[in-house]
Amino acid sequence: MGKDLIDSGFIRKLERLKLNSNVILNKGYSGARKSKSKGSSVEFSDYREYAPGDDFRKIDWNAYARFEKLFIKLFMEEREALVNVFLDASKSMDFGNPKKSLIAQQLALSMAYLSLSNMDRVNIFSNSDTGMSDSGYLNGKNTFHRLVNYIEKLKFDKKIDLFSYINNRPFKRGISLIISDLFTDNFEEAIKYLAYNKQSVIVIHTLSREEIHPRDTGDIRFIDSETNEAKDVSVTTSILKSYEDTFNAYTTAIKEICNKYSCLYILVSNETSMEEIIFDSLIKAGILR
Repeated sequence: MGKDLIDSGFIRKLERLKLNSNVILNKGYSGARKSKSKGSSVEFSDYREYAPGDDFRKIDWNAYARFEKLFIKLFMEEREALVNVFLDASKSMDFGNPKKSLIAQQLALSMAYLSLSNMDRVNIFSNSDTGMSDSGYLNGKNTFHRLVNYIEKLKFDKKIDLFSYINNRPFKRGISLIISDLFTDNFEEAIKYLAYNKQSVIVIHTLSREEIHPRDTGDIRFIDSETNEAKDVSVTTSILKSYEDTFNAYTTAIKEICNKYSCLYILVSNETSMEEIIFDSLIKAGILR
């Protein structure tokens, strides 16, 4: 199960969480989310395992007698969501200790797993050498290993901007989750396109400690990870203060774009543990519940 990325103990802890979105779901699929459709059908559709917070009145006690597990009945009003995970594989993500790419992979797998557990359909998109690749839409926890294999094979060395290719794909109504350091000039254009395609957009801005709070001073050579262009800078406390002001303006602009298109936004650091990100930061931000 990709033990270097995410272990089985952590996976089990994800079972009690769900993506928290008011997305209007596609019709025609059975799933664990309530459709906003006004239809009155109560036709039986499927089962899934009981999770804390589910309506205990929907428990099938006959199934419990047979399998000694709690299952709830799903009806036709309950629809699955389409969840699109955009995982930025740019060279700039291959930075930090731990690397931003590792945090991004763990986040993508965590979100994918809890979506599959909720009987949603998940597709992971990433930038490739020729544009944008994807895993294809998958559903059911038994397909999780295919997403692990897809993410494990990703190389974070791309010079192609993921955001410049998002508007080349049509998307059905659903949830779009972006995991990236957002070093792009195409962010707003991509968000606008996703919003136009009736996506509930979640942005997880993934940066390293050095990018959020640089501390080193003195003569430093900076090398652009994507162009290899070098620049020598004498870093002083005043320059660090100027950087802080520029960084705050940069993140403020991103937040304003997210507010403009009703996106959920959170900034995460590679210094923060995955458990804290998932079970604290994302819940406080309203992304998970």
